[in-house]
Amino acid sequence: MPITGKVAKILDEVKVVINRGSKDGVKPGMRFVAYAEVDEVTDPDTGESLGKWELVKGRLLAAHVQDRMSVCAPEPEGAAAVEGGGERVLSWEMVAVSMMDRKRAGASGLKVDTSQMAGLPEAGPVRVGDPVRSIA
Repeated sequence: MPITGKVAKILDEVKVVINRGSKDGVKPGMRFVAYAEVDEVTDPDTGESLGKWELVKGRLLAAHVQDRMSVCAPEPEGAAAVEGGGERVLSWEMVAVSMMDRKRAGASGLKVDTSQMAGLPEAGPVRVGDPVRSIA
């Protein structure tokens, strides 16, 4: 079960404090993502909600864990893809793939109906109150 919480304080450009600590199961080196829920996605066949699409703002590592809070720093480049998920939330793997830079990934793209493109929203900066979730 993932550990969920929020960004409680921004210390500087490389350190944030989250409101979860060892009493919540956080251990040094544990990985988290800070994210924003951006859009509800509906099933085109049923019209049923598939959940909110999450836009990852940053990937974090717990560097200093206290009882009720943890100081986190950015995850190093090249770390494993985001995994996990939760109830009524689209797969982290889908989000990771959707956020890939096509040029970096070497993908040539898909032939799509451009009139139906929603576009990628801007993630914006990590802010106090942004939700966080532990990931594998």
